[in-house]
Amino acid sequence: MDLQKHTLAQNMAFLLSIPPDSNLAKLLKFCLVTNIQNESSHRKPLDIALALIEKPSNLNYWTQQVMALDRQFTEEEWKALGEMDIKNAEEFINNLWQELEKINL
Repeated sequence: MDLQKHTLAQNMAFLLSIPPDSNLAKLLKFCLVTNIQNESSHRKPLDIALALIEKPSNLNYWTQQVMALDRQFTEEEWKALGEMDIKNAEEFINNLWQELEKINL
């Protein structure tokens, strides 16, 4: 199996292991609907994701920044953001880390 197919299988296994109502699932759904592949900035998706991982306390700012990358704010983005129900960014991220630790691939 080539590297791309193996990476795809790993990512699929990861996604299959996530409870659908978890904070992790909500964050990933948000990432899916923002669809920045056509964004005009020079930032790569990995760099954008790493920015949140490196400074998770910036979650609220980060979500707005990601939504603004394509200079469009869609209904799907706002809905996914609302479903994240971020009342306390630190608590949201701490729960996300706990969920991540429980995943067994």
